[in-house]
Amino acid sequence: MKMIFPGILLGCIILVTVISSCGKRPEKVSAPPVTIVFFGDSITYGYGVDTETESFFSRINRIMQTGMYGDVRVVNAGVSGDDTSEALRRVTTDVTTLNPDIVIIAFGLNDCQNKSMTPAKFRENINNMIAAMPSKTRVILATSNSFLETGQSLWMDLNETLEPYMEEVRTTARDRNLPIIDVNSAWKEHLRQDQRHMETFYIDPTHPSAKGHGLIYEAYMNVLRRTLMK
Repeated sequence: MKMIFPGILLGCIILVTVISSCGKRPEKVSAPPVTIVFFGDSITYGYGVDTETESFFSRINRIMQTGMYGDVRVVNAGVSGDDTSEALRRVTTDVTTLNPDIVIIAFGLNDCQNKSMTPAKFRENINNMIAAMPSKTRVILATSNSFLETGQSLWMDLNETLEPYMEEVRTTARDRNLPIIDVNSAWKEHLRQDQRHMETFYIDPTHPSAKGHGLIYEAYMNVLRRTLMK
C-alpha cells in the first residue's frame, strides 16, 4: 500500500476547506438604527393628551416603527416646565449619552414666561446645546405653537413676548445653516384660516389638543421626511 506524505495530505485538507468556504455567502452585518432625540418641553412630552396615541411624538414613533424610513429609533426627551437653562443642565444625561444621529431642539414657551430669561440668553443656551452634541449629530431646530388669545391681556401679551424668542430660533438656524421646523409660523397660518375653531386646537391657553398635535406632527414630518431620505 502506498503511503500519502503528510505534506500532501495537509495540502488536500486546505484545498477542500478553501473550496467549501467559497460557496458560503458572507454574513450581513446589520447597521445600527438611526437615533432621533426630541429635546423639548411639555409640548414634546405631550402634556394634556394621550402620550401613547395623540401626541405628535407618538404619531412619529408609529410611522418610524413601520420601517418606511429604515431602522429609526426615536427618543422623547421632553420635560414639562423646562426652559432652555433647565434643559441645558440635562443635555448630557438625556441627549448626548445616547450618541444620537439627529436631535430636534424645541423650546421657547417657558423661556418667554421666565422673567430672568432674555432672548439673548435664550440664544446662548440654544447655541450651547448645539455645541454639546457629538460631532456626528445633525441638529434640527424647532419653534413652538403660539398661545391661545383668550381676550385677556395676559395671553395677548405672552404672544408678543414669545415672538422674539421664535425669531432667535429662526436666526440661529439661518446663521448656522441648520434645518428648522417652523411650527410657530405653520400654526399661526392654520389658525388664521380657521379662526372659528381656534379653541379646538388647545386644551388650555398654552398646550395643544390632540387636533393641535396633528398640526405639529405634519410640520415635523415635512422636515423629517427630507432629512431621512437624504
